[in-house]
Amino acid sequence: MKPAAESAIAADAIKIRRGTWRSIAQNTSWLLLGKIVGAVLSLIYLGLATRALGKTGFGQFVIILGTGQTIAALVSFETWQILLRFGMDRGDAGRNDKLGRLVAFCMMLDLSGVFIGTGLAVVGVQLLAPFFGWSDAVAHDALIFCILLLISERSAPTGILRLFDRFGTAAFAETITPVVRLVGALVVVSLGASVRGLLAAWAVAELATAATHWVLALRLIPLRKQWWNLAGLRGVPGEHPGLWRFAGIVNATSTFALVGKQVAVLLVGASVGPAAAGGYRIAHQLGQALANISEMLSRATFTELMRARATQSAQELALLFRRASLMAALTASVMIAIMLVLGKLLLSVLGGGQYTGAYPLVLLLGTAAALDAAGVSFEPALLATGRAWTAFRLRLISGGSLLASLFLALKFGDTTTAAIATCSVSFLTLAVFGVTSWRAIHAHQ
Repeated sequence: MKPAAESAIAADAIKIRRGTWRSIAQNTSWLLLGKIVGAVLSLIYLGLATRALGKTGFGQFVIILGTGQTIAALVSFETWQILLRFGMDRGDAGRNDKLGRLVAFCMMLDLSGVFIGTGLAVVGVQLLAPFFGWSDAVAHDALIFCILLLISERSAPTGILRLFDRFGTAAFAETITPVVRLVGALVVVSLGASVRGLLAAWAVAELATAATHWVLALRLIPLRKQWWNLAGLRGVPGEHPGLWRFAGIVNATSTFALVGKQVAVLLVGASVGPAAAGGYRIAHQLGQALANISEMLSRATFTELMRARATQSAQELALLFRRASLMAALTASVMIAIMLVLGKLLLSVLGGGQYTGAYPLVLLLGTAAALDAAGVSFEPALLATGRAWTAFRLRLISGGSLLASLFLALKFGDTTTAAIATCSVSFLTLAVFGVTSWRAIHAHQ
């Protein structure tokens, strides 16, 4: 008889339920709770960082941070989406070897991303160092940080938690990041603030969060030796037709979405220097703090749309989409209200008076984040209706337009021009994705 740890997926984890808009709201609220904690703590540790490092030091820090996040986005296979797409119809048997092999396969994809990303980091840091004026010591720190960020990849365990409807557990795991960052920032500042020290604090926070995700995920689906059989892993794409195509398209789509946001900071840093990049990053960070709300709604929506795809009719799927879109529109409205009422105050808290001139950037980038929030249900809808390729093409156009407009804006203007370009592209992206997804979800009926 096999040990209990190997015998089955957690018994209460295999219950299948129907996807509902109430579940979107409930799961979003769990994620929101964790993000509220993170937002409050982030105001403290980012405020410490900006004051302790100064404009140039903070600018250098955010450029290295952006480099690491860009490389991580390039090699991420978004395996949490693969697990939700192909694991949602796992059946009602606890001893589900098919799901287990899929989990092992996704873990191998994440591991391959670490190795590929390490190679990219070695090359990328060498190429970028002259543009940003990095010394050998700074370039070394940037490389180590990039590698640690890659190692902290947690897409597969995140997918497991969402697959089994453990959004509350996932929210708890995510709070590890801001807590450790705050503790790390306090320690670094008390010992004498440095870019290296803050990078170390950020890296430790990511590693701790990844470890927490894995501990919680493996309680739901303890790994079994036979899932790691080479022949079994090779057969996973055959067990799930379309897996490679879906993985490739989702990877490319998410890469263009995430890289565009990070490349903006890198372009500013290369064009006008670290100090200006720091101001742009502060404004960008405030916008992204609001965008985290939309990201949570997007994750919950994707999960429920995939669940509805497996358990409900096309008419019910369309109804769920419309309700999710309404929630997204309301979320965007709240984001704009928060930005208008609290934008100056938050900028003052974060920058300590150093970045008061960045308020126009806060308004523009905050508006761009709100526009992104209004459309968070559109891409999941395209994926749920089997239009992953369409989503990729639209994201390719959006990402290419953003990079081109940023390049031109910085060549002929300044950071405010770049923010206007970002806001304009967000509006166009919302319109195009909205029309396409609406047609797709109703044609699917």
